[in-house]
Amino acid sequence: MANDNVNIYLKTTINQAGESEVFEFDTTGEVLIKNGEFFLRYIEIIAGQNQTKVLFKIAGDRARLNRSGDASTKLSFSEGQRLPAHYQTPAGQMKLETYTTVLSSQLDLIHLSGVANISYDLYANDAIIGQYDILLQFTQKSSKLN
Repeated sequence: MANDNVNIYLKTTINQAGESEVFEFDTTGEVLIKNGEFFLRYIEIIAGQNQTKVLFKIAGDRARLNRSGDASTKLSFSEGQRLPAHYQTPAGQMKLETYTTVLSSQLDLIHLSGVANISYDLYANDAIIGQYDILLQFTQKSSKLN
């Protein structure tokens, strides 16, 4: 992205059917602030897959994660609440729900740094299909050599 102004570290832990998987990802992205709301966007590149555009929005006690690539995902988070979510594939749309157990963030918008933790249960047809933990960290890119 042309306006990349932060370094991003993302760690996702997925627990499904007694198995645990951890994905870690380092990239650069862009912080935007609109109407007092915080947005972080970046492109996720995984070997063998098409690029995925990712957008995190954090506003007070709510957060949203949008991913668009081969499939489109829209997840909303608010601690202690069960909220609708959507997963769009070429084969059709799946209606999901998130139940957020942890949502915390510490954002320094002056120095463009912060950390967010989101833990949630993902449901399909009222059955839990996984438990997810997201750790999102970002720091301002140095103006030297970037």
